Amino acid sequence: MATSIFSSEVSETVLDTIRRTMSVSLSEDGEAIVSFATNRGKGTGSTSMVANDFEEFVSTLEHYAQSGIEEAPSEDLSPAETVRATIRQSDGIVSFRVRGGKGAKPAKIPSGDFSEVVSLLRSTVDAVMSASERLSAE
Repeated sequence: MATSIFSSEVSETVLDTIRRTMSVSLSEDGEAIVSFATNRGKGTGSTSMVANDFEEFVSTLEHYAQSGIEEAPSEDLSPAETVRATIRQSDGIVSFRVRGGKGAKPAKIPSGDFSEVVSLLRSTVDAVMSASERLSAE
């Protein structure tokens, strides 16, 4: 009997991870929240924000996917402003945060997948907003 050394490692693309983890739910305050992960494993977490901020967040990522990424200072900002302040590209990885503070984990996306990830997120904006409206009406 043999034990596989790599049995717990799953090779999953960032697009697969987003597709498997994206959801819209209500916060304890009754606000619709969209959440998704871009990475799995230790030191990673999900990206969460108020659903009403999602469209502007995706538009901000679209801007960087099309125009490139430059340095910016970081402050306590909205999800889109936080992306603008924290987005970086290094060693073939685009990283950004949607909130600051302790425990805020960056989303990390391979540079070659960034435009496709942004396109996937754009394709979900209407569904996120519809789910948000349905949940808020309950």
